[in-house]
Amino acid sequence: MKRKIVTLMLALAMTLSLAACGGKETEETSSPKEETEKKEETKEEKKDENAEVPETTNIKWAQGLSGNVFVTIAQKEGYFEEVGLTIEEIPLDSGQLEGVVNKQVDIASNSGTNRPLQMIAAGDDMAVIGGFMLEGCMPIITKEETEWNGIEDFIGKKVADTATRYPTCTKLLAAGHDPVNDVEWIDISNDADKIPAVLSGEVDYAVLGTGRMYMAENTEGIKIVGYCDDITPEYSCCRMVARKTWVEENPTTVKLLNEALLRAQCYFETNREACIDMMAEELDTNREYVEAYMGKEEHYELNVDTVRSVVIDTWNYQKSVGLIDESVDDSVIEEAIYGDIYKAALDACVEKYHDDDPDFWDAQLALYEKYK
Repeated sequence: MKRKIVTLMLALAMTLSLAACGGKETEETSSPKEETEKKEETKEEKKDENAEVPETTNIKWAQGLSGNVFVTIAQKEGYFEEVGLTIEEIPLDSGQLEGVVNKQVDIASNSGTNRPLQMIAAGDDMAVIGGFMLEGCMPIITKEETEWNGIEDFIGKKVADTATRYPTCTKLLAAGHDPVNDVEWIDISNDADKIPAVLSGEVDYAVLGTGRMYMAENTEGIKIVGYCDDITPEYSCCRMVARKTWVEENPTTVKLLNEALLRAQCYFETNREACIDMMAEELDTNREYVEAYMGKEEHYELNVDTVRSVVIDTWNYQKSVGLIDESVDDSVIEEAIYGDIYKAALDACVEKYHDDDPDFWDAQLALYEKYK
């Protein structure tokens, strides 16, 4: 009898023990690591739910002779992909702006500021949505034996450039000259042809685009006497333009695009040497060609900001000398600069990435306030 009681007690103890083990196993079905992963997944799902969706995901971009390093960085670092955009670069150096209007491309960023404003004034479907070169590495060249005392040496001379060149001509105007008529402007559309024109004496001076720096530095008999940004700093060399109708249809796309480009600018400012190699590969050229302009930090300054007030100053200069009809209402340009979309992109980046590089993001906020 005692044996039966002991046996029953042992069986009961084992049952309780198994039940207890089973209960504990049920309570700890997930390890701490698994719980953390679940929380991260939930956070990611919420992030995806709240993520902005671009109205269009495919963008055609006009690629100029010197390229756009921000686009290249954003491609290689995955910034475009993160915001859901695919960028196709279309090689197009001359005719970029016409390509935008004719829908051959959606965006151009290497065609200055002057001509886009003239096209906007003429009623073309175009708008400023951001920027690229704030200061281009644009040399002023002449023959080695020619004296240079400053921009007023243009007066009465033959210059291969145009009176629309804001950084040079606005200073001539301020000095009391008529930039349109006091200089004999020679229209040479291909920058490469300006160098032999200087050498032959056809012109006295020429202003070259950024992509011709290597040629200017390596042509015997030519000397660089200055740069456009020496005369007018932060003059808005090249703003980023698109069709105004396209911007109105795709505001979120434009905002996300600017976010990716701002991140690329941040990368560029701390990795310039690596970016020289990156662009040489992108353009399928030698490093020396890219280094000739990109390596000159004091002249090649890039910024995604629309620099609204500088663009409007350029507009006002062109109106003052008759390059834009005075009858065109200033509201035309004011409504064609999308600084609000750019600022929304900047604010989003500051919220997400400020702690990664406070100096950079604070500088961008300061620049926006300076030129808004």
